[in-house]
Amino acid sequence: MKSIKARVLATVIVCTILTSFICGGVSIINSRKTVYADSRKEMQYVCASQASELNAQMGRVEQSVNTAYNVALQQLSDVESFKTSKAYVDNFTAIMSEMLYEVGGNTDGALTAYIRYNPDFTEPDSGVFWSRSSGDEEFTALTPTDFSMYSPDDLEHVGWYYIPVQNGKPTWMDPYLNSNINVYMVSYVIPITIDGESIGIIGMDIDFEKFTAAVDSATVFDTGFAFLADSNGNISYHKSIEAGTAISGLEDSDEMVSALANPEMEGQPVNYTYQGELKDMCYQTLANGMHYVLTAPEAEMKSAASHITVLILIGMLVAVAISIVIGTIMGMAITRPITQINEIVSNTARFNFAKNANSDKLCKRSDESGSMANSLREMRASLRSMVADIQRTHSDLEDTLLKLSDTTEQVHGMSGENSEMTQGLAAAMEETAAAMETVNNAVSQIRERAQTIRDNSKEGERASLESKQRADDLKNTTGEAQNKTTQMYRGVQEKSAEAMEQARAVEKINQLTQSILDISGQTNLLALNASIEAARAGEAGRGFAVVADEIGGLASQTSSTVSNINGITTEVNQAVENMESCLQETVSFLEETVLRDYSDFMGVAEKYTQDASDFEENMKIIGREVETLLSAIVEIAESVNNITQTVAEAADNISSIAQKTEDVSQLVEGNAELVETNSENVIKLKKIVEMFRN
Repeated sequence: MKSIKARVLATVIVCTILTSFICGGVSIINSRKTVYADSRKEMQYVCASQASELNAQMGRVEQSVNTAYNVALQQLSDVESFKTSKAYVDNFTAIMSEMLYEVGGNTDGALTAYIRYNPDFTEPDSGVFWSRSSGDEEFTALTPTDFSMYSPDDLEHVGWYYIPVQNGKPTWMDPYLNSNINVYMVSYVIPITIDGESIGIIGMDIDFEKFTAAVDSATVFDTGFAFLADSNGNISYHKSIEAGTAISGLEDSDEMVSALANPEMEGQPVNYTYQGELKDMCYQTLANGMHYVLTAPEAEMKSAASHITVLILIGMLVAVAISIVIGTIMGMAITRPITQINEIVSNTARFNFAKNANSDKLCKRSDESGSMANSLREMRASLRSMVADIQRTHSDLEDTLLKLSDTTEQVHGMSGENSEMTQGLAAAMEETAAAMETVNNAVSQIRERAQTIRDNSKEGERASLESKQRADDLKNTTGEAQNKTTQMYRGVQEKSAEAMEQARAVEKINQLTQSILDISGQTNLLALNASIEAARAGEAGRGFAVVADEIGGLASQTSSTVSNINGITTEVNQAVENMESCLQETVSFLEETVLRDYSDFMGVAEKYTQDASDFEENMKIIGREVETLLSAIVEIAESVNNITQTVAEAADNISSIAQKTEDVSQLVEGNAELVETNSENVIKLKKIVEMFRN
């Protein structure tokens, strides 16, 4: 498969087939799932719809019985009379007989309509019983069943009465065979209870065939059908299984029994196996408690998917065929410009640069072939330019050969001159080597002095460390002294404040002396008054006058003593003021002079420490710079040695150059032969240029 067209076609076909199979497979799988899901939804809908129809039929029966029941409640206005008066019962029976006849005749499928009374307080056969063999006949009044013939426990014969009474609510009875008319019936019975007293029952028997006909008419898919099962899991009606058969006794019935017993599965599709065949079922519970079951084979539910699968396969084949046709057309469309480009490439390989008729069309294409054509056009333009350059180079090379021939002769002449100049240059290089030896000695001396500077810088660094240590010690000592002075200042301040506070007690002495003076004055006044009164009393008051005089003298002494105390207090106050002034001056001196001096001293110590640190850092910097200088001097010394060696080698080389110049002179003589050879190469290049055609 060497053709690109064949490859493109094969790629399109393979991709189409692969895509078709993948998409088709996914579509088939999804369609089968979708169809099966739709079929199950259809089964759900049909089951619900047909169950609704059956419930509607049962609803009409319930409505008829409820109508008769409501009439019975209206007519039973006196329960006691009903229990004791035969005439009241007969009148009620006549009314209900007419009512039941009318209601039963209008109820489709009704075979009986009846009302029965409680045999505990009425006749055993009391009540009304209308009956007919089919819905087309008229009702006939029959004698009700005689309750005295059966026990209340005989549910087979009188269960239709006692079961609803025991339930106490409207009841649908299970289907049963009426052996008298050989017809299956289903009964709907309502117990009549007034004020908790059971009066009897009212109900109808419906031809079960009215319901089974609807069941028989129900179909789904090809062979799907419906059947009825009672609440106990027994078959009530089935087209091929006898009524009364327990579903649990059937083959492979576990899934069905489990679904019917689970109310949550009502209305949901259920898979089960019956007689080796996969089936689906769906059920709804009817108003009478029976289960309406719709079932169908799973294969029929998935049959529509087979048709869709065939359509998908046909579509896949059609898609492959169309893809082959489209692939062929596309292959031709894709390979046509490649063929045209191949033609241009072939011409280029043969050095044919003539313009191609398809070149412009190819370059206008917007796909990869257009890009390839444009690139090819640029390549051909480059090759044309290259040919032109080769032609120009050929011409230039011819001119260069002529010039080279002349230059060779000149070089030969100049080589002799170079030999003489080289010898002079060798002598100069020897003098340069001697000068470099002197420079080398000077560099050695510089290195020795730099070493001395480095040693001095290290000594300075050690001294700066010692200075910094002394500055730190001074700073610490000053700080301790400042702290002690601050503590002393605070102590003096606190004690002076306390002394001032205590000195204020002198003022209290002044207050007391003033009080004593006041008392002394009053005492002196009292002594004077006593003397006056004693004088008035004459001889009788003489003793009192003596006492008054003594008291007056005591008051005078007290005044004199207080005056002395006031003088002493004044001196104490003056001393306290002097002490306060002295303490204030001491505190001010400590605060404004000593503490400030210590603060300034701390600043000086910190500056001293900072200067020592800066000096240490500067010495370190000097040390590092000296180290750098030493390294540079070492490098310079090495460089000078290298230069000296280089100069010596250069002198030797110059001598060699002189020798080689002579050799060049000999080589120049051989250039004539090379120029001749180059001339032959120019001729060959000209032939190559002539191979390109524009």
